[in-house]
Amino acid sequence: MAKDMAATRDTITLDRDDISRFVVHLTRDDTKSFTEGGGTGAQNLLKIIEGRQIGAYLPHCLHEKRLKGVPEHVADSFKVACFTEVPLSQIHLLTQKIYGVAYQREPYGVVFDKKALLVVGAQPAIYVNSYSGNRGLREAFDSLFDRAIETNWSDPSWGILPFVNAMHEGYDFTWEREWRMNTAFSFLRSQIVALILPGNGSEDEEDDEKLRNWAIEYAVPCISPGWTYEMIISELSKQQRKTRKELRAKLAPTAKIPN
Repeated sequence: MAKDMAATRDTITLDRDDISRFVVHLTRDDTKSFTEGGGTGAQNLLKIIEGRQIGAYLPHCLHEKRLKGVPEHVADSFKVACFTEVPLSQIHLLTQKIYGVAYQREPYGVVFDKKALLVVGAQPAIYVNSYSGNRGLREAFDSLFDRAIETNWSDPSWGILPFVNAMHEGYDFTWEREWRMNTAFSFLRSQIVALILPGNGSEDEEDDEKLRNWAIEYAVPCISPGWTYEMIISELSKQQRKTRKELRAKLAPTAKIPN
C-alpha cells in the first residue's frame, strides 16, 4: 500500500508482518488416532487436496470431556476443522517438536486466503482466561453448557461452545492463533494459495514427490516452514519456471516456445 494513501478496513493490515492475510491447515500423523483412515502428514495432505475438503473430525474445546452422552447431532457440532493465522514465515514454530502437545503437527499443510473461510462461517477460537483463579468467565461458559443440557440443546446460544478453549497455567494454546469451523471445509482447487511442504531430506520422499507433482500439474506454489519472505519469493520464482517448463512439455512437446 502506498505510504501517502489512507488506510481502509480492507487495507489496514497489508503493511503489517505480524498479521497474515492467510490461514493454514497443517496436517499430522494420525495413524494412532484413527483405526481406519489415518495416515501420515503427507498422506493426509494428499487426501485433502485430492478430495478438496478438510474434515471436522474431533472436538477441541472447553467442554470436550463432557460430551459423552450428548445427542449425536450435538456431538457432531462440536467437531471442528482447525486452521492457524500465524504468518507464513513463522509456520516452522508450529511444526517443530513441541513437548507437552498431544497433536504434533508436521510440515505439511494447505494455505487459503482468510476471506475464503470468513464467507463460510469460520472464526477465531475464543480463549477463556482462568489464570490465577479467575473463574468468572469460565463459570459463565459452564453455565451455558449446563443450560444447553437442561433445555435439551434447543437454545441456540450453545452454538458458541465448540469455539471456546481453556486458558490457564496448565493449558494455554493462545500462541496457535487458531481459527475454527464446526463443519467440514469444502473448497475449490482455485482457492488454494499454496502448499506447505518440507524441504529436502524428508522421510516421506515418495509422498512428497506425489504432492510436488500435483502442485506442478495444477500450478500451485509450494513453500517450506521457516522460509523468510525473501526465500519464498525466490523459490516461487523457480517453481513458476519449472511449472511452465512442465506444462510446455505436456501441451506442446514439439513446439518451439520462447523462454
